[in-house]
Amino acid sequence: MVGGEQGRAGRLPDAVDRTIIGALADDARTGITEVAALANVSRATAYNRIRRLTDDGVIRGYSVVTDHAKMGLGVTALVLISGSQPDWRANREVLSSYPEVEYCWYVVGSADIVLLVRVADTNQLRDLILTRLQALPGVTATQTLTVIDEVVHRPVVRPVG
Repeated sequence: MVGGEQGRAGRLPDAVDRTIIGALADDARTGITEVAALANVSRATAYNRIRRLTDDGVIRGYSVVTDHAKMGLGVTALVLISGSQPDWRANREVLSSYPEVEYCWYVVGSADIVLLVRVADTNQLRDLILTRLQALPGVTATQTLTVIDEVVHRPVVRPVG
């Protein structure tokens, strides 16, 4: 769910929905028969639940999880960007076009934007920061945090309880 929304019907996923989501999060290629067995429901029920979860926007898509280092992207960094507020709307489209940007968040706090970037090496990181990011309109400062070990990466965070 995005931003705390509860879907169109205003209903949070129940235990069966969470089991289905968990099975698909573990392996999106899991067949409907196996998903149904894991959730202890019929195939038709599992299919209808998946369709409803998708229609409600709880499940927004399916994706491949890659090993970034094996893809030639050995450096991961968080880049915190600070700047003047009027320029952020215009910069959204530019930031979205950068292929190195995996995530872009507008935040409240000591920075205005946080980027998760993946690049081949520190030379590419330097060029991204010094040549492109710091040249954006309104950018007054950047701070870079280089990741040295990715400990947890969950495609789906499961509710506790």
